[in-house]
Amino acid sequence: MLHNGLKYVGYLAMFIFGGTFLLRWLLRDELLLDQLIGFVIGFILLIISLFVKKE
Repeated sequence: MLHNGLKYVGYLAMFIFGGTFLLRWLLRDELLLDQLIGFVIGFILLIISLFVKKE
């Protein structure tokens, strides 16, 4: 259960924050650090979900 939850939240955070980061960067030429941090946290959660054993 924990494995699937971490994987889901990781993908969701990477999709939301990474997509927003890319759109703002490409359309307005802005680099927003908070969006990048959100993407990195999602990536870290995804990596942690790989190390958590399935029950």
